[in-house]
Parts: sequence; C-alpha cells; structure tokens
Amino acid sequence: MKPRILDLFAGCGGFSQGFTEAGCEVIAFVEQWQSAVATFQQNHPYAQLIGTDITKIKNDDLLKYYKKIDIIIGGPPCQGFSLCGNRDPKDKRNQLYKHFLRFVEVIEPIYVVLENVPGLLTMRDTDGEKIIHKIVEKFIENDYSVTYKILDAANYGVPQHRKRLFIIARKMKWSSSEYSSNKTVAVALGDLTNQENVLNAHEFFTPTQETIQKIRHLKQGERMSLKFNTSRQRLFADKPSKTILTKPIYIHPYYDRFLTPRELARLQSFPDHFLFCGSKIDKVKQIGNAVPPLLAKKIAESLRCTP
Repeated sequence: MKPRILDLFAGCGGFSQGFTEAGCEVIAFVEQWQSAVATFQQNHPYAQLIGTDITKIKNDDLLKYYKKIDIIIGGPPCQGFSLCGNRDPKDKRNQLYKHFLRFVEVIEPIYVVLENVPGLLTMRDTDGEKIIHKIVEKFIENDYSVTYKILDAANYGVPQHRKRLFIIARKMKWSSSEYSSNKTVAVALGDLTNQENVLNAHEFFTPTQETIQKIRHLKQGERMSLKFNTSRQRLFADKPSKTILTKPIYIHPYYDRFLTPRELARLQSFPDHFLFCGSKIDKVKQIGNAVPPLLAKKIAESLRCTP
C-alpha cells in the first residue's frame, strides 16, 4: 500500500506533487485560498478537502484519520517569519504552526515534514521563546525524534536558488544526498517557444510600453532598479534562477517580456501536466508559494516513501 499523505496549508499542491511522484498517495488536504483549492483538486482529484480554516477544524473531526495517515506535510504561512517582513510576534499567522502540531498530536503519523523560511529559526513567540524550540519540544513530547536543515532547491535538481527550512520528525537520518545541478534557466525553458498558450498557464503579461522599453535595454542579470534587490530583473540563461516569488518580476533571458506562469512553474520544477487554476496573478502567487515538487520528491525518497 502506498504511504498516505495529509497536506496542511497545502497551497496549489507542490509539496503533494513531489510526494506523489515519489510513490505516495494524497488522502486529504487543508487550504483556505479558493484558487489554490481549485488547482489542488484539479491535480489531486481523489484527495479530500478537510476544511479551509484550519483553526476551525475540531479534533473530533480528525479522529477518523488517527494512525491512518503515514505522513503529514505542509508549510504554515511564512510571511510573518520572513526576514523580509515585520516579524511581529503578534501576527496571527505566526501562531498557525500550533494547529499544524495539533494535527500531528491527534493523528499520530509516522513521519512529519514541515517546511518554512529560514527566518523561522530566529523568530521568537510572544513569550520571548524561539518558535523552533517550541516546535522541537512539542515533537519530543509526542515521542518524535526531530532533525531540521536548510536546503537550497538548486542542489536537488531544481533550476532555482530557493533556501527553505525543512523539519522532519521521526527516528530517521537525512539520506538524500545533494548533487551538483546542471539545471539552468535555459535548460528549463529552452523548448518553450515565444508563443502564448502552447501550454496551460503559458500566458503573457502586458506591461506598459514604457516598461517594455526599459526591458529591451536590460542585459542578463541586470535589474530595472538598483535600489531594490527584488526589482524586475532579466535572468541569466546559464545559471539557476533566483528564488521564484509570488509576483511576476523576472524577465526572460532572451525575450523582452516577463516570464509566464508556466515558465515560473518550470523553474519551480512543476511538470507541464500540472494544471493551475485562477487568474494569471493567482497562478504566479500559487507557484511562488509552493514547495518545488522535485525537492519534495527527493525528501520523500529520503524517507523511503516508495511503495
């Protein structure tokens, strides 16, 4: 029987996609954003939506999953932990990790994989205690052994530098070894023509003529503004891309236009058959928030999740 997955704060399903490719079966998920729910259901039609607001899902409703889920995966909202944000301990999003831990406590899966930004390691709760310490202590209280590590997706075949914290709970060792990636932007996008709608979500954005003129003068690696590190930038063709964000700010290395949602999805390692729902902006946001499926697959394989 395939290992059974529950995906919390599931987004569009990048985490689940990687675990599915590694031989797992997604049983259920929790997600609030409707466009992301539609995308998840489109690509995982047999997964049950337990609920949209995780804070309103009662423990009694979770008992039917008790010891029937092998792995709980997910990434509680990271904006409040990010070094790019205000890092306000009173931000309600910063308390949602407790509901992730509540699901683990009630369901008692064999494995738990929690993903978040590296900033979680230094974030403190309202009582001054580090949140990472609270997470580890809670796992230990429930008889889990815990390990965590910051991984760069570019070291696992994803054509993008994307550093994220992964916390894995159970008696296990990290067995997935990094390998030097030859996945560059050109390799990832090379066969996609400059023709719109040849694939799902290969949709062009329509900037102003003034913006187009600025784009035409950008060489690879150059940004429209030197003031902001996340300014609109033309990507290098022969390198992995910068971290994919939730806005369409990256410019094609060869064409004078912004990357399409499908091109961004490729840089996140989504397969072309993965369908995205919602507007173009919705799709970009889903893609930017997702865990790269190829990285998720490598982690799943390290857990020996294959049937």
